[in-house]
Amino acid sequence: MGVRRFLTLCLLLAASSASAQVDVKAALPVLLKVLTYDVNFDARGAGPFVLLVVSEPGQAADRTALMNTLKDSSVTEVKKRPLKYISVDYRDETQLQAEIDKHKASALLVVQGTPTATVKALWEVAQDNQLYALALDQESVQSFFPIGVTMIGDKPQIIINEKSAKAVGARFETVVLRMAKVIQ
Repeated sequence: MGVRRFLTLCLLLAASSASAQVDVKAALPVLLKVLTYDVNFDARGAGPFVLLVVSEPGQAADRTALMNTLKDSSVTEVKKRPLKYISVDYRDETQLQAEIDKHKASALLVVQGTPTATVKALWEVAQDNQLYALALDQESVQSFFPIGVTMIGDKPQIIINEKSAKAVGARFETVVLRMAKVIQ
């Protein structure tokens, strides 16, 4: 096989694995556990840990499916804080800000497949509010979000974008950084 064909095949395999669906039931506990290794977690508030599950209105079916999976999950708390999921249609930053304020959000979770422009807008709002921004795909973390999970085979792989994590005041313990795929 020629070098050019080999490189093309590698790119295609990487693209297909990067966009593969995440097993939410396997990934969610890992994703939420990672947050507890933020040395600033306790300073981020008390009371319920509110996770806004956000996507564009056209992704309502995907968001509903994700919400159903989340609600069926065995994860009910994050570091002794009760976990609450809220489904949100993203229309614009003003509307999202109102949802964050109304529900006293702790984090945003973007639905996989959300357009890049929307992910960028979500990231900007997360930064303004110093919220965790979570993703179930590698692309969102490489570009914007601080924390995500992807799958390697049937195992969840933590992804941490250190620059983005610092932008929202998250600083992860070394033990997590050793296990994660870290993006500088």
